This record gives sequence, structure tokens and C-alpha cells, in this order.
Amino acid sequence: MYEAHYGLGPHPFSDSPRAETYVALPSHDSALRRLRFGIEHGGGPALLFGTSGIGKTCVAHALAQDLNWPTAHIAFPAMPADELMSFLADELGAPAGKSGIAGAVARVRNQLAQTAKQGMRTLLIVDEAQLIEDPAVFESLRLLSNFATGTLPDLALLIVGGPEVLVRISPSLADRLTARALLTPLTEEETGTYVLGRLAAAGNTTELFDERALRELHRSSDGIPRRLNRLVDLALLISYAEGNDRPDARSVEIATREAAFEPIGV
Repeated sequence: MYEAHYGLGPHPFSDSPRAETYVALPSHDSALRRLRFGIEHGGGPALLFGTSGIGKTCVAHALAQDLNWPTAHIAFPAMPADELMSFLADELGAPAGKSGIAGAVARVRNQLAQTAKQGMRTLLIVDEAQLIEDPAVFESLRLLSNFATGTLPDLALLIVGGPEVLVRISPSLADRLTARALLTPLTEEETGTYVLGRLAAAGNTTELFDERALRELHRSSDGIPRRLNRLVDLALLISYAEGNDRPDARSVEIATREAAFEPIGV
């Protein structure tokens, strides 16, 4: 609604992770370097964790883009091990085979080997891993790292989840981790960089938020990217509805109250 008014592309603060909306931030870039080194040189699985809305999936997608390997993404892994293996085989494009977990694992193994023979490894991103309750799922993921056509495993595994994943992940898989990266809330400087970077990616060429408004966005969001997306989106909408040229600190304050779903009163 407000995009044309401000000369922006569609949905500049959508939560959907897209490569073109990734903003390079010191904390996120540090996590990317750590994860990439562990996956490329250590060969074992890597772990990316942090609170909800902190930007884990966005960083995971940025890693996949940097590696440029064949990639499978499991967004909801809370399923039995046999179903997860079958789902993974389908995601990798493996030819149909026998049913059951043995047949699914064979399909995955063969597909990984075919990709490895072409000189490429496969990246598997297991998102929301804190939802996994069945230890057999973690054990199945661990066993996948045993498949190796060359010196490194054919499969590179990135486990992504909330802090709870630290107590859910099986010890046998935790022992193989070659990299761990914790995402923390953005600093005030990173918040400004993030907001202005997302706006620039959407085509903005003017200063829509001044320093005071950016400080208020940081304070109200606690540096959580998902909250920032919601607040900036609301602030732009409120400013547009009031006929203003750009949002100010007052627009952010109103957006903060609306995002918190505070009662209007009776």
C-alpha cells in the first residue's frame, strides 16, 4: 500500500528470506564465516542457533548462496525418521525406490554419491531442529555423514534451531559438530544498517528514517530482526496514512503500541 508512495519495491520488510534482501552485518557475517569454514574444511555438521526471530533462516540461506551447492531445506523436521528420510530423498530428486527407512536411506545415499561424482557436495539445512523429539531422527542425520565418495562426506549438514536444540541434539551428533554459531540481537549500529540496507534493496534512495527514529526502532525491537520488520512496516504504513514524507520517532512509537496489541480501552 505504501510502497509506491515511498518509491519502494514490493514487501521491503517481508519475513521471507531472500538472497537479495540479505544485509551484511558484523555479527551475521561472523557466523557465516564460522559455519562455512566448519562445513568446508571440517566436513562434519554445523549448528546455528538463537532465539526466535533472530535471523537464523536468513543466515542459513545466505550460506547456501555462498556455497552454491545443491541444497535441500527441511523446514519442519518434527516427523518420524523414516518419513524424514523419504522426504529428503524426494527433495534431492532421488529416483523412486523401496519403501521404508532402509529404502529411503538407500535413495539418499545413491543421490548424494551421484552428485559427489560430479564434483559437488550437497548441503542439507534442517530448520527448526528444536522441534525434533525422536532421537532416531538425529541418529539418522548423523549416519548420513558417513556417506563419503571422497575424503569429505558427500552431505554437508547445517542444523538450525532455537536454544532448546542444545539439549535435544543427540550426544553422538553433537560430538561431530565442526562449527557452532550463536546469533545474538543486533547492536544499535547494526539495527540502523539493517533497516537502511533493506530499504536500499527495495529501491529507496532517500533518508526515510533519521537517527532518532532508528534509535527508537532499536529500543522497541530489542534488536530482533523479525520485530524490526514488523515495526518498520507499521511505521511506514502509519506515516503514509497520515500523509507524511517519511516516518519519524512518533510513527515508530505508534507502531510499537500496535505491534504489542495493546488494548484501546473500553
